[in-house]
Amino acid sequence: MKRYLSLLTLLLITLLMITACGGDPAANADPAATTEPSPATDPVPATLDIVQNGVANYTIIRGEKANSETVSAATMLFKAFNEHMGIYPEFTTDWIKPGSSYDSTSLEILVGATGYSESTEALEGLPYGDYIIKPVGNKLVINAWSTSAIDDAVLAFTKEMIKSAAQGNFSIPADYCKTGTVIKLANALPAYGNTGPSVVYHAGDDNQLLIFEETTEAAYNDYRKALENSGYTLYTDNKITDNAFATYINDDYVVNAGYYRYQDSVRVIIEPRKNLPGLKADNKYTEKVTPSFAMLGVEFPESDGSLSQNGLCFIYQLADGSYIIIDGGFNRDTDAQNIYKYMHEHAPDKNNITVAAWIFTHAHGDHNGAFFKFSPNYGSKVNVELVIGNFPSDETREAGGLGTEGSGGAKIMNYTKEYHKNAKFIKAHVGQKFFLRDAEIEILYTLESYSPGVLDYFNTSSLIFTVKIAGQQFLILGDASNIACTVAHSMYGEYLKSDIIHVAHHGYTTGSSSYKGVTDVYDDASAPVVFWPVGNEDFPGMSSRAYDAHLQKLASTKEIIVAGSRQVRIMLPYTYGTSGYETILK
Repeated sequence: MKRYLSLLTLLLITLLMITACGGDPAANADPAATTEPSPATDPVPATLDIVQNGVANYTIIRGEKANSETVSAATMLFKAFNEHMGIYPEFTTDWIKPGSSYDSTSLEILVGATGYSESTEALEGLPYGDYIIKPVGNKLVINAWSTSAIDDAVLAFTKEMIKSAAQGNFSIPADYCKTGTVIKLANALPAYGNTGPSVVYHAGDDNQLLIFEETTEAAYNDYRKALENSGYTLYTDNKITDNAFATYINDDYVVNAGYYRYQDSVRVIIEPRKNLPGLKADNKYTEKVTPSFAMLGVEFPESDGSLSQNGLCFIYQLADGSYIIIDGGFNRDTDAQNIYKYMHEHAPDKNNITVAAWIFTHAHGDHNGAFFKFSPNYGSKVNVELVIGNFPSDETREAGGLGTEGSGGAKIMNYTKEYHKNAKFIKAHVGQKFFLRDAEIEILYTLESYSPGVLDYFNTSSLIFTVKIAGQQFLILGDASNIACTVAHSMYGEYLKSDIIHVAHHGYTTGSSSYKGVTDVYDDASAPVVFWPVGNEDFPGMSSRAYDAHLQKLASTKEIIVAGSRQVRIMLPYTYGTSGYETILK
């Protein structure tokens, strides 16, 4: 069956490629069926003479609003003409000045998406991971669904140019058509109706994200049928308010598809088949303890004598005695020791400590650093079953000018392989649920919800999710920025209503001059209990920040628990004011 499906997929892609290059599959299969072309008024030239006797006949055109990658590719082509042909062709954009009109007769090389119909026409039938170089009318189109593929297309076209460089003339056949595959993963997807993606985006960890805009839930459901018809099987689905999510699998790939109602967009993520969240039906456990939640202290002396003020470590103990850890804290012995000591103290079997899941909201050092101390020192004493996160690619960080900030994601995966050999790493996606004993985790936001927006503030990559346990809901915000919170509010609204919340980014900056997204989420949650992962020294000054004051003044807020340097543990379900710790009560 697998071989049959693979052959079928290959055939479909081949037919798509033939269509993209302007052929008729039936005519190619049976030459006798080819019909004679109608007599043309003007003879069709046999070649496209791009350069003649050292003169460029074609102008290079890019989109006026092209992204930086496409601008770079078009510029690279312009420079290639000078380097290899010794000429400077005209180079401009698709902008048409007032009073002028589009000229279909102009000889132009269109690089990437432009406002001209020829750019779109060339993509018809092209697999999502390919590029195409093809004449359309008087235009030579160099285009692809992804910007990385446009780079490859320009390089392929440059190679054709180099062949003619010595003669000083550069011509290609009028029926020239060249395609190439750049993103194999994207070609494992069926077509989304008659619509191409607005973006094909590398989402890190061998994940490719395709975004289809101005679409409908009906079109999304049709695409689900297309996935099934192309050999994918439904693994799970989930409906959250007006948003819909589904995971499909085959022997080779996992596809996570989501309909985002507030944008009327569909986001499709394809990745090689690795680990998947367990199904609810397979979630078996024996109750041994009363579930609990702990916030470990963050305020400890640094080497220079100052007190650290942030960091985050939450630990849930589940009904069977196992744990869920969220983040962990800094890369220092104190944080790692505190995690192990806490679990050892409360474990029903001190010799069999199990972490059902270690979840990283994002790859900042005050959140993931403790993992790098904990793993070599205590990895042999603790069984970690799952490591969950969603870390941006190097290209995404670099495009946002972040340098090495947030580069710890790869290190987390490396440490997981080295020190927690039984653990499975799962890249979290929106709409997924993780059933872990008596806890249910639902992923509500990842960077993929914001992409391809520029990640110029790393906290926009922080996960947002809920933990449902003992009949209560925790809203986990990590270091979510105003952008991340705006997306969550726009998607879910009152669905975010929770019993317990923790403060986004410790109450520090929201990443922009606006904080409305953050306060909207606080309003949506209306949580009676607030956990604040910050030091006692910094906390008093936070009432001056409007978004922090907003949370403290909400009528729904009944209790605020500040981390300081202590360990706070509450039994679940929890009633505000009964923790036994000094708190701020209203």
